[in-house]
Amino acid sequence: MTTLTITITNSDGQITGEYKMVCEDRPGIDAESFDSRYTIDLIRSHAERDRYVSDFAQPTLSSKTSVHFSDPISARRRINVNELWFEIDNLFPGARLNFATARMLKYLEDLHPSDDSALNERRNLHLEKMERFNLAVFELARVEDLVARLVYEYFGDGFIEGVDESKEGWEKRITWDRMKEALNRRGKPDAHPKLEVMDESEYRCLMTAIRSYRSRDLLALISYRDRRTHQPAPTVDYPELGVSLQSWVAPQPGESVPFITSRNEPEFSFDDLYARAKDTYSHLTSLTEAIAEIIHA
Repeated sequence: MTTLTITITNSDGQITGEYKMVCEDRPGIDAESFDSRYTIDLIRSHAERDRYVSDFAQPTLSSKTSVHFSDPISARRRINVNELWFEIDNLFPGARLNFATARMLKYLEDLHPSDDSALNERRNLHLEKMERFNLAVFELARVEDLVARLVYEYFGDGFIEGVDESKEGWEKRITWDRMKEALNRRGKPDAHPKLEVMDESEYRCLMTAIRSYRSRDLLALISYRDRRTHQPAPTVDYPELGVSLQSWVAPQPGESVPFITSRNEPEFSFDDLYARAKDTYSHLTSLTEAIAEIIHA
């Protein structure tokens, strides 16, 4: 077991930072060489990720609604709207950095030879890459959920049918689809009163933004996210890292049933997922900016 020293030196030759790490012995691996290369890759993934941050523009969401305390119920709703804008504002920078870091890790992964000599380095970087990417996808999902909650809070009690805030777990009933259903009730007998008196131009802008949000790329990314959340993770780039569950269907007479299956191709490529993530992020920023034009002081 040896100790490796990481040193940061500025252009004047001055040491501005230093860290010592223990290099654990591992059978079959030149641990000192492996840890040196891998640590440098991780440092580069943060130091150079700015080259990909520009793929994800930071939206302008400084909107705040006015709070009038003469009506306590309305004031509570408006305060909630402001708090939700604050949360959404905080999620976008995290998603940007995680997507950019994931893309930088992909770049570093591809610098290593594709043969077995660098398989450990490539796989480790792949796992780091997917952790960052999956976290960013989760952050976008959080924004989408919060947009539905934002619209609910803006219109207030009774906007979404069946939401009873006195019951445990009522927040789960505030979904994207139920929010759209509530907005589509404008002009119908069961429409929310505040929806009915909403300015027609604002209503059209709101509906245009919401209806145009769920693009084909977004739905593909949602499918990936949902599968990873509720099922064994789909394979990305490395088919051998996936699992294959057997579903039992009674075979027909004389039909063979394979008990061992192998994956020869990944279900997703990172490059394709990344391109879809850029499109989804762009749609989501456009959506939130459009809503910010309506729900403001």
